[in-house]
Amino acid sequence: MYSKLKAEELSSGKRVDSLFFGIYFGMTDKQFYAHCWEMNKKGLFTDGENNTAVLYKLNNNQMKHPGLMNFYPEFYENKVYKMKVTFQYEAWAPWNKERFSDSLIKDVRNLYGKWYKEGNPFITVQDEKKGTIYVKLDGNRRITIGRFDDMHVKVDYTDLLVEQQLNNK
Repeated sequence: MYSKLKAEELSSGKRVDSLFFGIYFGMTDKQFYAHCWEMNKKGLFTDGENNTAVLYKLNNNQMKHPGLMNFYPEFYENKVYKMKVTFQYEAWAPWNKERFSDSLIKDVRNLYGKWYKEGNPFITVQDEKKGTIYVKLDGNRRITIGRFDDMHVKVDYTDLLVEQQLNNK
């Protein structure tokens, strides 16, 4: 099912470059940093995990519990073509089982259902190594959601056209 959908979407010629919060595929590194700086001045973004990511705090009932969204792109030819995102609940602790990633992934899926209403629905894919992952394909944009560990849910965005170009090199 996944392979067929991927082939259909890539052959459609449709481009879907929007990611979140005004960030998009093809955004230059300078545009990305300037945009994040503006969002920081507005109090929406701050320094993320180990100062190697951008942090957005999810509050206001976006999820069941307050959460953290850390993200940082990968660039090809100085343009965003991938975005790696991790989510976690703010009050995660080893003894706080209701804040583990098996609960968090449900919240992230619900959140993404609101953020990405357009296009194809998320499909469920079983991966031998990663377990159950959720994938949304719209044109060139692939979004995958999966449990990373007890604390984190990982979301990856990929511009499949750039990935295809890199794989052909």
